[in-house]
Amino acid sequence: MPKKAVIFILSLCWLTVMLQASFKKEDIKVFQLDNGLKIILYEDHKIPNISYYTFFRVGSRCERPGLTGVSHFIEHMMFNGTKKYGPGEFDRLMEFNGGANNAYTGDDFTAYTDWFPSTALEKMVELEADRMQDLLFDPQVLESERGVVASERRLSVENNNEAILYENVRATAIMAHPYHWDVIGWMSDILGWRPDDIKQYYQTYYAPNNAVLVVVGDFESSKLMELIKKYYGQIPAQAPPPPIITVEPPQQGRKEVVVRKEAQTPSFMVVYHGPACTNPDFFTLSILQKPLVEGESSRLYRRLVRQEQLALSVSGGIEEKIDPFLFMIEVKPRPGVDLTRIEKIIDEELAKIIQDGLTETEFEKARNIGLSSFYFGLQTNSGKANMLGAMEMLYGSYERLFTYIDSYLAVKREDIPSVARKYFNDLNKTTGYLLPEGGQR
Repeated sequence: MPKKAVIFILSLCWLTVMLQASFKKEDIKVFQLDNGLKIILYEDHKIPNISYYTFFRVGSRCERPGLTGVSHFIEHMMFNGTKKYGPGEFDRLMEFNGGANNAYTGDDFTAYTDWFPSTALEKMVELEADRMQDLLFDPQVLESERGVVASERRLSVENNNEAILYENVRATAIMAHPYHWDVIGWMSDILGWRPDDIKQYYQTYYAPNNAVLVVVGDFESSKLMELIKKYYGQIPAQAPPPPIITVEPPQQGRKEVVVRKEAQTPSFMVVYHGPACTNPDFFTLSILQKPLVEGESSRLYRRLVRQEQLALSVSGGIEEKIDPFLFMIEVKPRPGVDLTRIEKIIDEELAKIIQDGLTETEFEKARNIGLSSFYFGLQTNSGKANMLGAMEMLYGSYERLFTYIDSYLAVKREDIPSVARKYFNDLNKTTGYLLPEGGQR
């Protein structure tokens, strides 16, 4: 074995042992208020800082036609004032107390992320509890933020060739399930949301019984729980949100999307329906994607970029979702190349994996990358808080974090061909071409 590989494996083993010794499920404290708010606490007194993460079970998966993109919009509004603290006050007070914050909205959940010195704990608890119940939907601010989100869609989707192709391919591959649309939503919906519908959506999904609070860092759990009860305890629970019951029907044949747009170069994408994150096949495909599309040593990069010189880059893989989603392969072609040739090469490389699987070296490297990424993500307070919350949202319990690696280790190299055959077939495939106006495929 090469010396670098040995050093990497030894470093990974050391990091694994250290994390397992210091970060244990038994040290996590879990509470629940009468209003349904779940609290997950992990004390770590190494540095006088706290990561304070609030997760809501709401994302684009919860939306409907006419309200697409509203989950992301409410994320914007959460920084635009409450009845007690006006627009901009949340950020100002956070920075005054030496903290920083951010947020992100996905298909399955929304997270609000705060990092601050432990001396600012009570003020931060107050601020987060305040915007869980008293968000200010000032008409002027709402319309201003609507314009911001519309501009974001124009810049990030409509004026981005890869993004507009992805949006079209995704909407073609997924017909019935709410994953049909992306988090940003459709422009007509953004421009047409009614304020009363936005407020109702906020009241339904931003309720304590639909939220999980994860706190990691320098605090005493008993004192923190006193603060949480003081500021969150009186927030009323709401009726549970309606369940997502739509199941995407099986695809019955290859689909093709052609987008013609003003562009200097074409874009190419192919997607296959994949499994939900709770399906063991997810971890098999997660390992498979690394030697297939990740990095300059991947099979498709070597074939399309280096050998055939048909492309500038290759990327893709499978995303971790509550419901079945897509395995994506995205290629940035060189100007003037034959895109059908690119698709043919991808088919050939997938056929090799279906026939022969991965080499032992590819498999071990891919699994080690997955393991190292997982453990490195747990090195910081914020990493721990984010991963605990994500496990609660995606898998139903933070405890999944402590068995997560077992799912990687359960994948066997001999599993690869059968799983690849199951998903990488023409009945399951949608191909997308973005062609410069007047250009040929």
